[in-house]
Amino acid sequence: MKKTALPLLVFAFISNVILAQVAKDQALRLQAVANPNGSITISWPINNLAGSYSIYKRSNPLSNNWGSPIAGLDGNENSYTDVNVKKGEAFEYHIAKHLGSTTIALGYIFAGNAWPEPKQFDGIILLIDSHYRIPLQAEIAQLNTDLTKESYWVHQMFAGRNETPANVKKRLEEYYNAANIKPACLFIIGHVPVPYAGYFSANGAAPPPDGHVEGSGNHTGAWPADVYYGIFDGEFTDYMVNITTGAQARNHNVPDDGKFDQTKLSANAVLEVGRVDLFNMPAFGKSDTVLTENYLQRNHAWRTGQWTITERALIDNNFTGLNLASTGYANFAAIIGSDSTFDNRDYFTAQKSGGYLWSYGCGAGSYTSCSGIGNTNSFVNDSFENVFTILAGSFFGDWDVQNNFLRAPLASKSLASFWGGIPKWYVHHMALGERIGKGTKITQNNNGFYFTGNFNSSANSMHIALMGDPTLTIRNLPAVQNLQAISENKQVKLYWNSAGLNQQYAVYIVDTLNNIYNRLNEQIITDTFYTDANNHYSGNYLYAVKPIRLETTASGSFYKVGGAAFARVNHVNSLLDRLENSFAFTVYPNPLSANNSLHIHCYQNEKADMQFQLFDMQGRQVWFSQNQYLSSGKQDIVVEKMPVPAGVYFLQVQANNVKAVQKLIIVN
Repeated sequence: MKKTALPLLVFAFISNVILAQVAKDQALRLQAVANPNGSITISWPINNLAGSYSIYKRSNPLSNNWGSPIAGLDGNENSYTDVNVKKGEAFEYHIAKHLGSTTIALGYIFAGNAWPEPKQFDGIILLIDSHYRIPLQAEIAQLNTDLTKESYWVHQMFAGRNETPANVKKRLEEYYNAANIKPACLFIIGHVPVPYAGYFSANGAAPPPDGHVEGSGNHTGAWPADVYYGIFDGEFTDYMVNITTGAQARNHNVPDDGKFDQTKLSANAVLEVGRVDLFNMPAFGKSDTVLTENYLQRNHAWRTGQWTITERALIDNNFTGLNLASTGYANFAAIIGSDSTFDNRDYFTAQKSGGYLWSYGCGAGSYTSCSGIGNTNSFVNDSFENVFTILAGSFFGDWDVQNNFLRAPLASKSLASFWGGIPKWYVHHMALGERIGKGTKITQNNNGFYFTGNFNSSANSMHIALMGDPTLTIRNLPAVQNLQAISENKQVKLYWNSAGLNQQYAVYIVDTLNNIYNRLNEQIITDTFYTDANNHYSGNYLYAVKPIRLETTASGSFYKVGGAAFARVNHVNSLLDRLENSFAFTVYPNPLSANNSLHIHCYQNEKADMQFQLFDMQGRQVWFSQNQYLSSGKQDIVVEKMPVPAGVYFLQVQANNVKAVQKLIIVN
């Protein structure tokens, strides 16, 4: 059943900030080049509009403040080079085009020059439908392995379909508060209880995001709201809203029904939330268990580099008078480039004849169809190859319904989809290797820092959701094989097999307490062996080797690392063995909180000059005390605060010419 088009009176693009005619004109399609001297050149397609440009640069990614423009350009310019950048840096840029006092187009890009791989990695919660505990045991184990190799700290929990969202949320929050490594992502797998929230109504907190108010589709009340699971500081109530005008009873929201009153986020989302829920999709002729199994197998193939696809994008825009498709134009330019983005191709016809990394389709919609694009059965019957897709139209953004059009791509061949344009989404950071979940959280938390699109007050609303795995990235490398670590002659020797042609590698020693990967080789190597000659302390160590490659995208360049191969080794270094037996002392507490004082308790028979030195796991001195002259007998030396980050260290005490060493663990 098709519904009427998005109501133009509600969706008309009227703003005192933006006055553009169509999505393509409204979006400044920014892309960037990383120059050999370290600078970055940002460019955009030439247009014939008069006016001027203002260029902004955000140096602090945690500050929602663009500050004053760093440059201004005439309207006939189409590039800008930032010379205040060096290799290893990345910045976010915002460019606005003005006609007089009116802004007529906007663009955003996260551009970098040899942006390095992260050192410390995030935690993730896998929240899994308990129905899959046994039948998908192998696929879940494989996902755990893949995430661990990608350096995530994985925590797994199951949820029953009959639990309340509040109970599931309580368990999530308890884990989050207790976790040493705070999770950044929440991947929901299956029909875990769906939270509902909102007072969407012509008379409520905001109109329905798709504009179908009472008397015009009656898409009112509460909508699915997975972002609820990612918010820990906000208040959620269930006693104020009383609305039953929705055409479907599941959207009704009355006091004490388990659906929340909040229409907007009551606090910023902390977790990057994504869901793969293929329950109630009978059009595909398979159970949700089988559909989810197929999804997880594709997910494994993608993230391990076994599935590759042509890096191109298409836009099938059936709302040419609105700016919905600007979500596609802007993001695709930064990720893939405008030259590889095609807006004269049909959504299904093109993706049946060849693969597309990204696609965008919009048109008048129903729960199961999109005018000018197709319907759920199109995903069932067509040989469709795509990884990330964006869809926009009425009704299917309310995704918890049978054969839902937004979920259909995941039951077919895609790995992620979202309702993009209502409001505008920002996933441009993916061009430098970031997760799609980062863009999800940015979009959910966006309350005007980025342009929202001005559709029905839809920005910062509880309905904004990602269908898919939030940890997905645009490029992947196959892992190395058969890593071995051997302790020999005071050195650790590593050997491995290549996973492919022209592979390059990075070698790490892992601080498993804090999930920090300390890079050992400053320069990338192409050999399949490495010797760590700087590990001066006996102990059990975890080493990792990752494939690494300098990648070039439409936003500059970044170092992409693949999944790690791990090897443990019981390392023996005779220097430490000699020192350990020559002098005795104790430290407490151990582990030591970063904010607590350290007590060093020792005993010597005679007066002594004593010095304390702290070494990291690579043998580098990171702290030392001035010599202290101490009398004989028992001594308790107090260090108020160790000026080093959390991690594993070795504390060496020297009294006259005698030394001793002990391991010291510092936690946050």
